[in-house]
Amino acid sequence: MGVYPAFGLGWSTNKVERFRLSNRRLYKEVAMRVAITGASGLIGRHLRKRLDEMGIETLSVKRVDLKTNPPNEIWWDPYGAKANIPKETQIDALIHLGGEPVASRRWNATVRSNIYSSRVYGTRGLVEALKALGQTNLSFISASAVGYYGSRGAEVLTESSDPGTGFLARVCKDWEKEAAKASDFGVRTCILRTGIVLAKDGGALPKAAIPFRLGAGGRLGDGRSYMPWIHIDDHVEAVIKLLMDQGTSGIYNLVDPNPVTNSEFTTALSKTLSRPAVLSVPAAALELILGKEMANETVLASQNARPRRLEELGFSFKFHDIYEALSALDL
Repeated sequence: MGVYPAFGLGWSTNKVERFRLSNRRLYKEVAMRVAITGASGLIGRHLRKRLDEMGIETLSVKRVDLKTNPPNEIWWDPYGAKANIPKETQIDALIHLGGEPVASRRWNATVRSNIYSSRVYGTRGLVEALKALGQTNLSFISASAVGYYGSRGAEVLTESSDPGTGFLARVCKDWEKEAAKASDFGVRTCILRTGIVLAKDGGALPKAAIPFRLGAGGRLGDGRSYMPWIHIDDHVEAVIKLLMDQGTSGIYNLVDPNPVTNSEFTTALSKTLSRPAVLSVPAAALELILGKEMANETVLASQNARPRRLEELGFSFKFHDIYEALSALDL
């Protein structure tokens, strides 16, 4: 029989599970229902698990095309600017996390078009569906990214900073513009400018760790680019904070208060994995592999972003430095 020492009481596994179930029933009395796009993605999976622990019901918004749009189901078409939210669905919030992956393939005209359309047109369709629903007593939380700021060196970036330049900055700017339209008809709207999410089971970290495990890890470019990271647990808790606090709205940087440079991240990951990191990948090599535009807007981009508005809310980050965050992931 297992014991949960964190409770400090030597509670048995069965007793803890009964405690959790009783709290789930308590939360379910609120009868909160949250619809999520991108529910099978990294953030979506962790968020659904946490909401389930809280007793909050979640609905996965189906991704369909216009040829298969069932009228009595909740769905969205990322590329067709169409979505459907039946009135009988009775949701309290829509959390929009879906979109074409940014760095899974080398950019070409088709990939860029899919990245843009799935975010901008997809969000437009969801907002139009919310408007047609005619229900203002709900919340809309939409993803965005720190790519909004472009690559800005060591400049400190807060939610009030101007947008940057480049493809991803334009995507994020137009994406946020579509999401913000929900507030025009009375829906409380929060927009999440997310940084690099650190998790063991998805995102950039597992792939980044591969060369380190092989003893071939090292910094990217000159190593001075800022990496605005956030642990997956802190990201999920920040989303839940914004979901539950009805007084919140607008833009929020979902990043840790302590960003690191690529050199600092390289050292931390090397020590966490107990592997050397003596090599480096020149910027020119990355530009050759990924293409100049993609390399400079992704792996070489520098965004010294800070979570000013989350801190003003009194949000408490569980992880305060990169070593602690990486160690907790048990890589």
